[in-house]
Formats: sequence, structure tokens, C-alpha cells
Amino acid sequence: MNSILFYDGDCGFCQQSVQFVLKHERKHSLSFASLQGEVAAKLLPQDLTQNLDSVVVYQNGKVLTESDAILLIVRKLKFPFIILLIFKLVPVSIRNYFYQLVARNRYKFTGLSKMCKIPDEIQRKRFLN
Repeated sequence: MNSILFYDGDCGFCQQSVQFVLKHERKHSLSFASLQGEVAAKLLPQDLTQNLDSVVVYQNGKVLTESDAILLIVRKLKFPFIILLIFKLVPVSIRNYFYQLVARNRYKFTGLSKMCKIPDEIQRKRFLN
């Protein structure tokens, strides 16, 4: 099964991040779903679908959040972005501190968004809800 990247569907920063992944992913191994959607409600613990301050990756029944989710995503990106895996050497508590700092301020970067870029037909098949 492909990994599923869950994101806050109302967050402009999150939507732009999904577009970045679509553009720079090496293989099309990620599917995408909103944390507010039906797929998230079925696969994720309720606290992750109500508290929308973390990107979530679901892979093989395992749920990754915060910097661990980001590093899994980075592992799927093309060069030069894959170099960011160097941050795996940084202790999780420090990585998550910086992740949470960005997450708390993400609406300041791009605000709320009720509209997002319409994916092309091939990309649309990768969106689960």
C-alpha cells in the first residue's frame, strides 16, 4: 500500500506543501487525504483528526507525525531535497520543537484557504477524498 499523507485541508501552508511534494516526489508512492475527511476518520485516531497541528503519514498500519512524518516524506523526494535526511541525526525532541514552532505559525505564512489548486487527472487519482 502507498503511504498516505494527511494534511490540514483548510491550511494554505499545508496545501502548498502538498503541491511541493507532488512536484518533487521521485516516485508516485504517496496518496493524499485531508485530516478533515472520511479516510482520516477511518484510519487515524480521533485526536489527530481534531487537533490539526501535525502532518500525519499513514504507512503499513503505522502512524507517523511531526518531524518523523516529514522525514518519511523527505525520503521520497528527488535530489537535492533528499539531503534533508541529515536531520535524522538531530534528536527527535529538538526536531519536533522546530516542527511545532512552524506548525503553530503556519496560518501566519499563508492564512486559511478554502480553495486549492485543482490537480491534473493523474494527480487527482492520488487524492483519496
